[in-house]
Amino acid sequence: MKRTTIGDVAAAAGVSAATVSRVLNGGAVKEDTATRVWAAAARLDYTPNALTKSIFAGRSNTIGVIIDDLRSPFYLDLMRGIDEVADANGSLVMFANTFHRSGHEVAQVQTMDEQRVRGLVVTTGDSTDERTGRMAAGGTPCVIVARPAPETQPNLHSVALDNVAAGRLMAAHVLACGHRSVGVVVSGGRPSQRDRTEGVRRGLAEAGVPLPPEAVVSVETDDRAEAALAKLLDRPVDVVACLTGRRTVAVHTALVARGLSIPDDIGFLTTDDFAWAPALGITVVAQPAHRMGQRAAELIIDNPGEPARLTFQPELLARTSCGERR
Repeated sequence: MKRTTIGDVAAAAGVSAATVSRVLNGGAVKEDTATRVWAAAARLDYTPNALTKSIFAGRSNTIGVIIDDLRSPFYLDLMRGIDEVADANGSLVMFANTFHRSGHEVAQVQTMDEQRVRGLVVTTGDSTDERTGRMAAGGTPCVIVARPAPETQPNLHSVALDNVAAGRLMAAHVLACGHRSVGVVVSGGRPSQRDRTEGVRRGLAEAGVPLPPEAVVSVETDDRAEAALAKLLDRPVDVVACLTGRRTVAVHTALVARGLSIPDDIGFLTTDDFAWAPALGITVVAQPAHRMGQRAAELIIDNPGEPARLTFQPELLARTSCGERR
């Protein structure tokens, strides 16, 4: 079937195509004219051309979202929050996953700019900062998620967790469970990982418990988790704190593969809650990812004049994987 055009609606309503365009876009026309146009559009099942509307507006009604790794449970709730706000405000969401490829990340930001998105949400590292900053300078509201924006400029906002507080929550919990020898697993050199490590270090230091450099190992990919754990467990460790949600399964699997029972032989806790965590009894420090996604989308919809820097507080969900609290 041939798609109904604005000309078809105009002919059916007995008006010009320009009049139909004014009616559909909320322009001023006589009431009886508007009634005829809407009736004809409904009868012909007319669907407005969003591409044409975006050409005249100079920008689409789509919110672009660039995710660096969809395997992380944090991003699933984040995306749900973004999508809810976008849908409530008549916007679509265009998601792109970069899998931590820095060159691909920059290319995706370029593509979103070429698509003239209504706004952009990025969760990538600093490789995209320059390009994102140029989009913001051109008038497109941009929101950096999971870390503070690199600089203060109009249209450039950020939504992040208090990562030092997240690390301190982990330290307080393992100390309360009686642990004194802590091993830490990070992934990459992102600011969130550094801040969480610093939070753990500070929390332990307040109780007189050191966190030496060799007690922190980095797992860059899941297949390297077993080797990293072997290195970490060369020294006495009675609890492992995983500071990145995307490595939770790999680290947990590596511990079990070594014949260690959790929590009898070794304690374990991680960041970012996920569906199986309660069933497995895994203690987590959770981010309010859904609300963070909502606020990121709201910043694009509202686009406040001054750049916003929103910081959210973590929550410890204590289960059984670190043993009984003492």
